[in-house]
Amino acid sequence: MSTSEYSPPRELENERVAVWRLDQFRLLGFSDADAWELAASRADLHLVRSLIAAHCPHHLAMRIVL
Repeated sequence: MSTSEYSPPRELENERVAVWRLDQFRLLGFSDADAWELAASRADLHLVRSLIAAHCPHHLAMRIVL
């Protein structure tokens, strides 16, 4: 058997990543709705972390990355 038979389906992996991203945006203080929007987008989590760490307001950080 090849190792590919043991890897999770692509959809499951994508779901895990989306949930992890959602949790990360929530931990940064975004509302559930905003965290979902960010998690579902191609927003750069590292950039968002940097903006929030620099005291950028959440609504402005969203405008920058979306």
